[in-house]
Amino acid sequence: MTIDKQALREMAKHRGLTLKASRRRKPGGDFGKLGLVDAAGKAVLGIGNAGLEASDAEVETFLRDATRATWKSSAGTARIRKAPPPPPKPPEPKPAPHLKIANLFARLPAAKRAEAVATLAEGRGATIERIVSNGQATPADAPMRQDHDEWVIVLQGEAGLRIEDSAEAALRPGDHILIAAGQRHWVTRIATGEPTVWLAVRFR
Repeated sequence: MTIDKQALREMAKHRGLTLKASRRRKPGGDFGKLGLVDAAGKAVLGIGNAGLEASDAEVETFLRDATRATWKSSAGTARIRKAPPPPPKPPEPKPAPHLKIANLFARLPAAKRAEAVATLAEGRGATIERIVSNGQATPADAPMRQDHDEWVIVLQGEAGLRIEDSAEAALRPGDHILIAAGQRHWVTRIATGEPTVWLAVRFR
C-alpha cells in the first residue's frame, strides 16, 4: 500500500529533499507523476526532459532504501566504546600497632626483706617509680632526704609518714603529698599482711 503524498513530503524533508508533484489536473504528460530534488534544486529522482517521471511507489521505495542505507552506514561506522577499566584498588591499610599496656599491680613483689622499687618511666627531668613496701619503716636516726622534689601517692595498703617537725600522718589509698627537696622525712609504719603500693614522681 502506497502512502499519501503528504507522508512522502515528510519523508523527503527528513532526507533533506523536496518532493515535486505534477501540476497537471487532467491525464496526459506527467499527470500524477512525482520527482525529488535536493536543497540546491538538483534533480535526484524522477525528473527528466519531459517533466516528472516517478510514481508514488517509486518515490517511496527510493526514500525508504535511502533511509535504510544511511542507517546501515551509520551502524557500520559507529565505534563501540569500551567501558573504562575499573579504578585500581586502594592499598590495604596497615594494621594499627598494638598498644603496650602494663598493669601497675601485676606481679607485685613480696617486698618482705626490703622495699622493691621499679622505674616505670623517665625523661625530661622526671622519674616515675612504683614502690612496694611490706612492713618496712625508716629508722628514727636515719631520715630520708633527697636533692629533688618528690610527689607520692598511696595506691594500695596503708602507711604512716612524718616530715621534719610535723606530726605523723596516716596515708591510705588515694592520699598523696609533695615532699620538697632537702626535707627530712620518715616512713613511720607500713601495714602488714598485704603489700603497700606507692607511686612516686621525682622532679629534677
